[in-house]
Amino acid sequence: MTKKMTITLEERLIDELSATAYALGKKKTQVVREALQNYLGEIKKEQDEQQWKTANKEAIAAYNERVESQGVFSDKLRLF
Repeated sequence: MTKKMTITLEERLIDELSATAYALGKKKTQVVREALQNYLGEIKKEQDEQQWKTANKEAIAAYNERVESQGVFSDKLRLF
């Protein structure tokens, strides 16, 4: 389902949107929809990452402490 909405954009953005849509052979609405979906997807990804880091804060700290004191498992295997 789609709904109409009105947005206000700077003239420069409208010109850029028009040129981009024309170059891609798409409607301006489609370009805006795709851009918004991508933007919101990135925001969600960042939120999920932050949530994961918060949920795993203790495990990350413990791992970093172990690496600091013992190094990583491959330290003895490296030739450089």
